[in-house]
Amino acid sequence: MLTSFHALAVLSTGIYFSGLTYFKLAAPQMVPLRGDRPWRLVRELLGNRTWLAGATVIGVGATVQATALTGLSLHQAQPMFLAGLGILLVLAVPILRERLTPREWGCVALLAAAAFLFSFGSPAGDAAGSAIITWPDRTLVVAIALPSLLVPCIAFLAVDQARRGAHARPLTGVALAIDAGLLTGTAEMALTGAAGLSETPGDLLTAPYLYIFAVTAPLALGQLQIALQRSRLAIVGLVATATAKTYLLTVAATLYGERWPDDGGRTALALALTVLAIAAVPHHERRTSRARLQHGTGVAGPLVSPGPRRRASG
Repeated sequence: MLTSFHALAVLSTGIYFSGLTYFKLAAPQMVPLRGDRPWRLVRELLGNRTWLAGATVIGVGATVQATALTGLSLHQAQPMFLAGLGILLVLAVPILRERLTPREWGCVALLAAAAFLFSFGSPAGDAAGSAIITWPDRTLVVAIALPSLLVPCIAFLAVDQARRGAHARPLTGVALAIDAGLLTGTAEMALTGAAGLSETPGDLLTAPYLYIFAVTAPLALGQLQIALQRSRLAIVGLVATATAKTYLLTVAATLYGERWPDDGGRTALALALTVLAIAAVPHHERRTSRARLQHGTGVAGPLVSPGPRRRASG
């Protein structure tokens, strides 16, 4: 039965993708962004009104998601989060006129199948507000958050360095989207913990959740903007979301002691399909689309017309 909390979970993902659309529209207004120039990156982001509007929209989506998780377990919310990918496709394909290859549509189909299986595996008998069952030691939370923060940042810089010497086919942005998804998942893990303490402000201020969120969320937004400046919204949004929600379900549900559903292996199969969908997304654009990419149309299009750019500095 569709409850208001289920509706909020779907809505939160739709709001999130709307914010990413603002990011995509802001991308051509900025000089080329790089992760190893953080101060220029911050200046570009904070100086762009379109990007700030998108960040505000995403902030609203995070608030809606936190509200949804006060009434749903993570297993109950997972199919709703993946169902929100339909909103992403509406924004990217008919509105921004991006195109997906048959292989990429196959990855979308895998995620749709995963969402269907997750819906059967959700423990329907759980009461509202049962997302958090046990509170982990704060040291354990920080110990999990630190590698989840450092690994994607280091991997992002490594990918960024390697990209400079590349002169072959354009990348679809899968690696950057995975890194951003890991950071987003870490931020959502902290947000889930904060949502469970929302009625006890004193504990909320002394717990590490808000502080982890305050570090990981801006890093995730910055990496998403860099990825969207180089790649299609459909691919970045799909891969980053699938990565983030998989991390949220596997790590946060275990960390917070949420009961794993006894569903005959459907949840495990759904997780496997999600991972397969992420792995199957092509890492390079098709060779036949290179000329179309340069003109902002075709399989990866439309890349928003870049127009005049300011001279790169810093």
